[in-house]
Amino acid sequence: MKWGFQIIALCSIVVSLGATSLQAGEVFDRVRQSGEVRCGISDANLPGLAILESNGRWTGFWTDMCRAIAAAAVGDPEAVQFVPITESTRAAALVGNAIDVMSSNTTWTLSREAGTGIRFTEPVLYDGQGFLAHAGSGATDLKSFGPAKVCVRDGTTTLQNMQELAKTTYPDITLIPFQSAKTLMEGFFLQKCDLLTADRTILATTRLSSGAPKEHFVFLPEVVSKEPLSLSVRDNDPQWFNIVRWSMLVMVTAEDKGITSSNTDSFANSTDQEIRRLLGLEGELGKALGLDNAWARRIIHAVGNYGEVFARNLGPDTPMGMERGQNELWSRGGLLYSPPIR
Repeated sequence: MKWGFQIIALCSIVVSLGATSLQAGEVFDRVRQSGEVRCGISDANLPGLAILESNGRWTGFWTDMCRAIAAAAVGDPEAVQFVPITESTRAAALVGNAIDVMSSNTTWTLSREAGTGIRFTEPVLYDGQGFLAHAGSGATDLKSFGPAKVCVRDGTTTLQNMQELAKTTYPDITLIPFQSAKTLMEGFFLQKCDLLTADRTILATTRLSSGAPKEHFVFLPEVVSKEPLSLSVRDNDPQWFNIVRWSMLVMVTAEDKGITSSNTDSFANSTDQEIRRLLGLEGELGKALGLDNAWARRIIHAVGNYGEVFARNLGPDTPMGMERGQNELWSRGGLLYSPPIR
């Protein structure tokens, strides 16, 4: 899910919210003093990604990212205040200091980072814009449709992508914009359009939200964009940026080393120096972040390695039914890669 905004417009929003210039370390100081991380997540209730369960607990891939940060920074993975945000409010919420980190289907782009007061950390979910069709259409790809109506979220780069494609590649499509995620999904389910276009993770959660058997829908093979989805923070606190960035990278390294939420103790006598530094068995790497040496171990205990988080929320054995694909480790042909822990 993506937003499009102009720098001038964002600046006016920031002024209206009274955003202040934070000194390095001020976000972490606030987090420690309050005892919680304010984490902005999608308000759309997206199964597998971020959804408020009937028991009042938020679950999903993006909420686990928030808990990892809280485990590192506060010492408690449950010390998170989840703040629902929308595509139109999320940038202002972050820059305006209403949240400490944004954890949602937000694509890292130049225009969203340069000059906006926002800094993205690392891609934690590689995605792409795709298409979902009703099975009854009999279509196997975009071109087999011929003229087609396409449901798309208004005010997003998803819409911009489709406008460009309509001019160059698919002249027979008609775009039908919707103002909210709820009306977008309803429009598609009510067959006001032939196709729904969005990030493929959003398409998967939309299919799941319908309540209908997944055989009622078809993923078309076309993927028409690159969507590196990343967490983001304000760009004026390098300490907090590093804590958030390395909280994500720790989970990638843990999977690479075979460390899971249930076997960390078995590595107590490991001779692998990177494992020993990762688990705080030697060295003082936590100090460089303003944390203790058990910070990374807490993340792994609390939410697991990256593979565990993906499998629990999005993987083939979940209702989302997604394969790892590009979100596999570099050593297995994917794009996930962590710099050395040293």
